[in-house]
Amino acid sequence: MKLQDNKGQYKLTIPKDLAKVKGWKQGTELAVVMNQEGDLVIKEIKKKR
Repeated sequence: MKLQDNKGQYKLTIPKDLAKVKGWKQGTELAVVMNQEGDLVIKEIKKKR
């Protein structure tokens, strides 16, 4: 993955293979959280139906 500067904000590029395995497509809402060890965890935001 690559961290890029985008006009004062950072953008993280997720490899297509990883997104495909997770079933993520363009427009999928994701959240980035920090766990107790300080690692970043990416989670899909599930919409209520």
